[in-house]
Amino acid sequence: MKRLALVAVVLVAACSPKEAPKADTAAPSMAPAPVDTTPVVDSISAAAKMDTAMKKTDTAMAKMDAAKDAMKDAAKAKKP
Repeated sequence: MKRLALVAVVLVAACSPKEAPKADTAAPSMAPAPVDTTPVVDSISAAAKMDTAMKKTDTAMAKMDAAKDAMKDAAKAKKP
């Protein structure tokens, strides 16, 4: 009889409606601050980079001209 009563209590407890979950009372979290993606231009370093690029271009052009002249000289030397 005790077992039957225990089974009935467990069955009633299992079938009873569950408690509704409590609502979240915490404050909503803040969204992250927007990130500033505008590039910062440093005029001095930009000018320095431009000068460096121009120097590299001038050097490359000078090397190409020297190579062209060397090829022309080699072609002239081969013609008897």
